[in-house]
Amino acid sequence: MLLFNQNIKISWPPDRLSIAIRKASESGFCMFFSLLLCLIFVTTSTADAQVVALKNNLLYDAAASANVALEVKLADRWTLGAGVGLNLWSPLKSAEPTEDLPPKWRHVLVNVEARYWFCKVFVRDFIGINAAYSTFNVAGGKNYPIQWLYKSLENTRKEGHMVAGGVFYGWSWILSPHTSLELEGGLDVGYAWYDEYDCERCGPFRENKHEFFLAPKLGVNFIWQIK
Repeated sequence: MLLFNQNIKISWPPDRLSIAIRKASESGFCMFFSLLLCLIFVTTSTADAQVVALKNNLLYDAAASANVALEVKLADRWTLGAGVGLNLWSPLKSAEPTEDLPPKWRHVLVNVEARYWFCKVFVRDFIGINAAYSTFNVAGGKNYPIQWLYKSLENTRKEGHMVAGGVFYGWSWILSPHTSLELEGGLDVGYAWYDEYDCERCGPFRENKHEFFLAPKLGVNFIWQIK
């Protein structure tokens, strides 16, 4: 899971670079993700027994965000995965203007990753690299469970896009012949461009921003091997 973190940031990119990143991410990542899904589908149709797994990130579920991922074996110690997560729910609109709204974390996120397993696929420890794209509409940082991660969202709303990539390490425990549980953690470097608004509920437009950021990648994944 990729946690969007606006506190640790590097406000550097020149205009030409930022425009190039935006165009490449908006047009290229979705195409790449679609091609990857096709590759995974073709791979699964010819894969050996027990080399295909469905995954669900329980931490993402705890944030009321539906998510699912598919991972397939490419070689003896290599797997390739792709996933999608989304949260399309808004805070209750009946709250009074003076009341603090629940946190808003509306987004759609797609993620691709490659893993190297030190023992064999879906067993014990692994390292990996990942890339992600997300469109988001977030607000209410002071009401998030981990407030320091979202301090910059206090009294503001941010709507835009981001791309990120990084490395991670994890461990998988076998629960049964077809199920397992894994923990993973890592660090992503990302780039976000978004419109910022004055307050959490339909405030006036403030400014357009773009920036680099660092974000932790965390996951507690339930795995079901389907083939």
